[in-house]
Amino acid sequence: MSTLRQRKSSRGAALLLVIASIALVTAITVDLAYNTRVSAQLAANARDELRAFYLAKSAVALSRLVLHFQQQIDSQPVAGQARVGPLSAISLSVRLWEVVPVSTQVLGFLGGAPGEAPRDPGLTAFGDFPGAFEAKVEDEDRKINLRQLDGVRPFHFAQAARLGELIKEPRWDFLFDRDDANGLRVTRPELFAAVKDWIDLDETSSVYTGTPLQPFENGFGDENALYDRLPDRLKAKNAPFDSQGELYEVAGISDAFMAAFGDRLTVYPDVSATINVNTDDPRELFLDAVVMGGGVLQPVMLDPAFMDRLRVALALARPLPFLSLTPVQFAQVLQGLGVKIAPEYLAAGNAGVSGAFGNRSTTFRIRASGDVGAVRRTVEAVVIFDRRAMGLEQDLGRVIHWHEE
Repeated sequence: MSTLRQRKSSRGAALLLVIASIALVTAITVDLAYNTRVSAQLAANARDELRAFYLAKSAVALSRLVLHFQQQIDSQPVAGQARVGPLSAISLSVRLWEVVPVSTQVLGFLGGAPGEAPRDPGLTAFGDFPGAFEAKVEDEDRKINLRQLDGVRPFHFAQAARLGELIKEPRWDFLFDRDDANGLRVTRPELFAAVKDWIDLDETSSVYTGTPLQPFENGFGDENALYDRLPDRLKAKNAPFDSQGELYEVAGISDAFMAAFGDRLTVYPDVSATINVNTDDPRELFLDAVVMGGGVLQPVMLDPAFMDRLRVALALARPLPFLSLTPVQFAQVLQGLGVKIAPEYLAAGNAGVSGAFGNRSTTFRIRASGDVGAVRRTVEAVVIFDRRAMGLEQDLGRVIHWHEE
């Protein structure tokens, strides 16, 4: 009996050892398989991320090519056209970057063999691998150029008037009537002065007057007084903005302010860049109308139907929606609607140094994205074609801002 019990005990111990060994090997195998799948997925994501990034860069490159052709079109002499309605002779040009879409949905024929289905359903094949990209071009010259608050007449008044009209509504009072995250409370006039003081060269505070001839005057205080209240003291840069993200350092500009107005503001065009009057954005059209009316909100503009009438009048003045009007023609359309236009905007030579408005743009923001699998990469680039391009304005322009996400 003793021997039999010993044998049974030995068999039980051996069986237990086998079961434990199998459990251990199973655990190790499952862990190895899991780690292998994770490593494979990480490698696939890294591969797709690289592909998506270069797809986004391809979208930027194609957008720059479209903008290059736009500059070629703009540099050609434009023939005059007969009188249309109340307008004088019209010279029009195509806004090519609004007409030509940059997307693999349009350019998908560039990738893949004829009749070959994409390896990933839902994505258009591009090149030797599946993926998709798209890009949107924005005209920065249509936006409120904050650099020009430290410019010369007429640019500083035009941009100050546009900004004032944009933020004056009572619904935005909470941005100026409460302390921000840093404990600062900045009024609307103080905000104007803070932006100017950040980029001007002196150390003296500015005072916003709002008058057309001299919207800013020199004060008698230190321009850094607001920043001295902060835990981490700042000083005004006294130089132009390098990027739009730098606006967050200016007193009075918070996350809430940028969420409300950030898409209407820019810091990238030149200090002498004109405001492009050719836009389909009703808010931008209204701001331009206010400036051409002398910076005063006239009774005709308070009519709820004013913007509808303006859009109809502009559509009649332009045979096609992607064609351009000159500033004088835009002013004549406003005058035909009953707006009292400042005389300088009706003069033939009101472009450039003689006027704040134009019908050509030289600064563009490109927002591009590339998608491969579950990965998306985005790129934001700002391209200029003005005097700062240093000879590249006749090529693909000069990139002055690049941001990747």
